[in-house]
Amino acid sequence: MQKHIRIITGFLAVVLVVSLSACSSSRENTASIAEERIDSLTYAVFPYLPDAEYYQELIERRWAEVEPDIHLVRAEWDCYSDGAPEGIDVLMYDAVMLEQITAAGWIQSIEHDAVQDPEDLFPFALNGLTVEDKLYGIPVLLCGNFLIYDKNCETLATAEHITDLAEQSEILVVNSKDPVNRPQYIIEVVADSTGEKNPSVGSDAEDVMTLIDRLAIDAHEHDDDVQVVTAYDSGIGQGYIGFCESMRLLKRRKEATRIKTISFSDQKNTPRLYVDAVAITSGVRDLRYEKCLKLINIMAEADVMKELSVQDGEPQYLLLARKTPYLFLSGQFPLYTLLEKMAEEENNCVILTP
Repeated sequence: MQKHIRIITGFLAVVLVVSLSACSSSRENTASIAEERIDSLTYAVFPYLPDAEYYQELIERRWAEVEPDIHLVRAEWDCYSDGAPEGIDVLMYDAVMLEQITAAGWIQSIEHDAVQDPEDLFPFALNGLTVEDKLYGIPVLLCGNFLIYDKNCETLATAEHITDLAEQSEILVVNSKDPVNRPQYIIEVVADSTGEKNPSVGSDAEDVMTLIDRLAIDAHEHDDDVQVVTAYDSGIGQGYIGFCESMRLLKRRKEATRIKTISFSDQKNTPRLYVDAVAITSGVRDLRYEKCLKLINIMAEADVMKELSVQDGEPQYLLLARKTPYLFLSGQFPLYTLLEKMAEEENNCVILTP
């Protein structure tokens, strides 16, 4: 009996020592986090936004409401061309670079339940940022190559496929010879021809690209995106291929302009959208991580997105990854009803190949 008592006593003593050690360790970790002082966080927004500075102003104004003692420091970082985001806590990136960025170890995953109001985000956008059940950030903005056209042009208004325009010529302002845009159009052709969401460039797109070149008004095949919109707005052509946010530049033809998806082949359209997301860089830990988590949620917040979508009373025609802002925007600006329809397409997928 005494042997059993000694064994039990010894066991309890070990448990007590382990418990005290664990409590001590826990107190030390808690104290360490409590003593950590965060004076500032450094963040970088996507440099190709229509107005990155306006977005930064909105972020910083909202941040000051919840964390007035932590200063936000602006940084510049380009996911396409810059190297490791040294000294940056939070960054914004295009999902086409997700594989390269995660392989390089530049960002870290977050818990799915760390995202505020996840039900307000379009599921496909969250799924596109998820690799092996790990979520690499929060989706903020969407965009894609859309047909933007004059509603009075019945040919474009009724077209569902680019091949429906086979009898036309020089009807669109398309920068089909631009070295940045042409590869995008080729991938769109391949995706719609094969039904693959993220195809390689190996498939033949020559016939359709020849058609697009014929549809393009010769004088503007080498234009940049702003020049394309400006030409269309001046009365040239009946439509153009572009991102939805380009419509913010329209003046003369704004009221007559509509937007829709169109298949870049004679097959059913494969709805594909670019996603710009916010993420936390890999070296961030402890209390700093918690603050960064709060920051990326603010950067993707519905109210911030709603404000970003209207500047000086004018719609910016941004395609948003959140649902609720469309309730307000569609009521104020009818074209947002069309944007919402494109964003909520149930078969949407995220473009993951450059």
